[in-house]
Amino acid sequence: MLFVKKLPWASLFLLIFTYGVFGWLISAEERKLELTLVWSEGAQASLSEISWLLWAMGTVYILLIALALTAPFTLIRNFYSSWLKSDTRAFSSVIIGAFFSVIIIRWIEVFIRILVLIAAAALVRLDLQTAGYSRWQAFGILLFISLTGFSLGIMTNQRF
Repeated sequence: MLFVKKLPWASLFLLIFTYGVFGWLISAEERKLELTLVWSEGAQASLSEISWLLWAMGTVYILLIALALTAPFTLIRNFYSSWLKSDTRAFSSVIIGAFFSVIIIRWIEVFIRILVLIAAAALVRLDLQTAGYSRWQAFGILLFISLTGFSLGIMTNQRF
């Protein structure tokens, strides 16, 4: 009972709501594709493939956010320090980083949604860390709550 009692409920509800909106947007995008594919030839087979692909991409994205937020920072720091020992690798990292920065600025309306998802998950991760949960417990809670919100958003959009 102590496990549930010390959960940060306010940030968990924010996370459910945020990922619910994400699921709603993915489902709405699927409906837009459905309307455009209905008029084309062979739309039934490709429609089910596209809807499965959108849902799978959303689920993988949620898993990656949860993993990135619960990964130990020493592992990340060791990876980057070994990667940046060479001048060539450091230069290519700067060029690739600048390229991705331009892409993010160009498509800011897409990346704003991604940043909101990351910010909500980071808030829950910090609250769970403050409450004394281990990394694996925090990962499980983040993943479960995020997938629940994502599923609720998809089901709500399909229902209404």
